[in-house]
This record gives sequence, C-alpha cells and structure tokens, in this order.
Amino acid sequence: MRRTLTRQATFPAQFAADVPAAQAALMAATQRPIAQAALSEKSGDATWKTMPSWFIYGDADRNIPPQAIAFTAKRADAKDVVVVKGASHVVMVSHPAAVAKLNEKAASAQ
Repeated sequence: MRRTLTRQATFPAQFAADVPAAQAALMAATQRPIAQAALSEKSGDATWKTMPSWFIYGDADRNIPPQAIAFTAKRADAKDVVVVKGASHVVMVSHPAAVAKLNEKAASAQ
C-alpha cells in the first residue's frame, strides 16, 4: 500500500504537471499499473509505414523525451506535428482543444 501511495504522490509531477492538482490526484488514484505485456509484447507491422500520421505532444513531457517524439514524427513523415509549449505527457487532458483540432484535421484528410 505504501508503494502505491508513493507512486500516486509522484504521478502529478511526472505525468500531469500542467493539470489542476485535484484532477491530477484523481488521475493518479485511478491509473492502472502498466502490464508487463505492454513492455515486452511484439507490436507487429508498423502502421506508420503505410498510413498517414499526425503528432501532438508537449515539450514538457517527462515520460517520453520530446526529442524522441520529434524523431518519431519525422521518421513517420507526419502530415502535421503540433508541439504544445509547457504541456505534459497528458496533453489530451491539459489541452483538449488542440488535440481535437488536430484530430479533426486528420479526419478530414482521409
């Protein structure tokens, strides 16, 4: 139990630094631990090689380095890349309008 509480205490700064504290605390309490399979299961063929890609990410992500996301977007020849200044790993929570706008752009391009 103590380990879970410690992880919950660190969640806001690690994952959701730009989310209101109460919302980040709720996210921490309801976040399921990552499954081992997510770290070891083979993913299969890379869809980005055959389908268009769009990227949105925060430049303050503490889980996936923004440089790694930028590299991935470039490798995938992304149609659009949106970098949200100051956004955390949960850019979809902290900046939903920006995410929705990019989703709409991607959907209309199909």
